[in-house]
Amino acid sequence: MSKSVPPPYTHRHLLVCTNARDPATGKPSCGMNGAARLREQIKVAVKERGLKGKVKVTASGCLDFCPADGCVVAFYPENTWEISATDAAAGESLTARLVEGV
Repeated sequence: MSKSVPPPYTHRHLLVCTNARDPATGKPSCGMNGAARLREQIKVAVKERGLKGKVKVTASGCLDFCPADGCVVAFYPENTWEISATDAAAGESLTARLVEGV
C-alpha cells in the first residue's frame, strides 16, 4: 500500500536532462551538451541565493526531446520546458526563473 506524503521542496523543482547517448549513434543528447555542468551551476546559484530547501535541482534521464545543442530542462510545478545553453549566463537565467514566486 502506498502512502502520500508532502514534498520536501515546496516551491520549485527543476529537472535537468543529463542523459548521455553513445556518440556512435550520431544522435544528440543533453549529457553530451554539458548538462551535468549546467545542473551544477544552477545548484550553486540556488545555494548562493539562500533557496536550498525551497528549490530542488535534479538530474533526470531522457525527457524525449533531444536538441542538437543545449540541454532540456523542465520546471515544476508550472510544467514548462526549456532548452538552455550550458554557459554561466544560461545557468544564471534558469536560476532567476526558479526564484520567481519563491
